[in-house]
Amino acid sequence: MNNPNVCENCLPIKNYFLADTGTCGLCGKKGECFDAELIAFYRSSGIDDEEFIWLKLPRLRGFSSRIHSSSGQDTILSWAEIEKIISQAEN
Repeated sequence: MNNPNVCENCLPIKNYFLADTGTCGLCGKKGECFDAELIAFYRSSGIDDEEFIWLKLPRLRGFSSRIHSSSGQDTILSWAEIEKIISQAEN
């Protein structure tokens, strides 16, 4: 399982509204991270409202303080799981 997060030390984050606390997939440090593929997925799905993303959707697919499997281990949310979360958030 690859960690898609990139922290502000490895790549400057231009929009903290779309970042979240997580573990960087490059350096391994915990801090503000960005998941560019996830944000691109939201935009390709027609979701451009950053406040909606910030309030209702995950900003990281995994390796976050909020996303763990039932075993307590880090997990990566699948695209199908993300689509389900989007659907629930829109309703």
